[in-house]
Amino acid sequence: MPKLRILTVKQIKLNVGNFKHVELPKTGFSIVLNLDNKQESALKDPKLRKALDEVAAKAYKNFLLETTKRLQEFDKLFAGMLAKGAPPAGVAKQALKLKRALEKETPKWEKAAEREVIAKLSSLMKKKR
Repeated sequence: MPKLRILTVKQIKLNVGNFKHVELPKTGFSIVLNLDNKQESALKDPKLRKALDEVAAKAYKNFLLETTKRLQEFDKLFAGMLAKGAPPAGVAKQALKLKRALEKETPKWEKAAEREVIAKLSSLMKKKR
């Protein structure tokens, strides 16, 4: 089965300013499709390829939005914990766990994005017949 890399980001970047208590996950984001021969030949159509690129970009944008939202929520939570007297070392440990959890979650987002792109490809191939 041929593989096609639709989107690759080596290191995610969020445009939200600085967080005080959380770190950005050090992870990339990649969408790689395993295609059969029919799907591969269908991708020679530039309009179809553009539609798939748009689905991939939207999936990546959703991933960034959700990750940003979670980081913002936890940054506020950790600030509140510190304000209430929580030990800074304990908060730092929780922040590290959050970062690791987000890094482990990235492959799930990639798989979901791959499914979305394949579903769009299948849909467009049916319309083309």
